[in-house]
Amino acid sequence: MPRFLPALLVALAMPALAEEANFTATADGEPGSAAQLILAQKTYLSAISSGEILPLLEAIQLARAVTLRPATGWERTAIGGAPAEPAADQATPPDPAGEMALTIARNLAGDDPDLQDMVWDLDAQLPGSRTLTAVEARAKLAPGQTDAWRMPLFGQVPAEIGLIGDGNSPLEITVSDAGGASICAQAASVQPFLCRLTPARNGFFTVEIVNHGTAANSYRLIGN
Repeated sequence: MPRFLPALLVALAMPALAEEANFTATADGEPGSAAQLILAQKTYLSAISSGEILPLLEAIQLARAVTLRPATGWERTAIGGAPAEPAADQATPPDPAGEMALTIARNLAGDDPDLQDMVWDLDAQLPGSRTLTAVEARAKLAPGQTDAWRMPLFGQVPAEIGLIGDGNSPLEITVSDAGGASICAQAASVQPFLCRLTPARNGFFTVEIVNHGTAANSYRLIGN
C-alpha cells in the first residue's frame, strides 16, 4: 500500500465534492493484519494473567505471522503541551512477537517435552513464513496529554486501526473523518483497541489518543 501514497496525497489536495461522513460502518470481510495483532495482544495479556501456556503460544504464533513496517504519511500533533520524548528506560507495550514472550513460554513449558517442542517450533519460525503485513508508529504520551494522528486512507478499501498501550495508564481513543464525524471510540482503558471501517472515498482521518492516567504511556498505533 505505501507505494500508492503519493497518488493518494495528490488526490486529497483536490477540493472536496461532498461533506457527508466519509465512511461506511462495516465489519464485513475477513479480519486483517491489524486485527490479528490486536487479537494476539488480547490473547497474550489473558495468558499472562492466567499463567496458561497454550493461549500464550497461540498469541505468539498470531503475532509472529505479521511483518511490521514503519507507517508513512501519518502526522502526529501533540495537544496540550509538548509530546513526551521516548526514554531509554521507558517501558514499551508487551510484544507477543518478542523474545520475552518466548522466554515466558519456555518457563511455562517446564520439563514437558511436547510443550518444549511447540516453543522450539515457534522460535524457529522463519520470517518468510509471515503472510501478513501491518504498519506501525510508536510514541510516548505524557499524563493528561492528547496526541492527534492525521492519516490518509483509500476510499472503498477496508481499513483497520489498532492501539496497544503499555498498561501504565488508561488511554482514550477516538477515530473520526475529516469532517469530525466519529467512527470508533473507546473510553479510557488499558485494553487494546481496534477500529474497522471502510472509507467512502479517499480522505484524511484523525485518531486522537488521550492519556487519562498519572504516568507516561508508550503506545503502538497500528494500521493494516
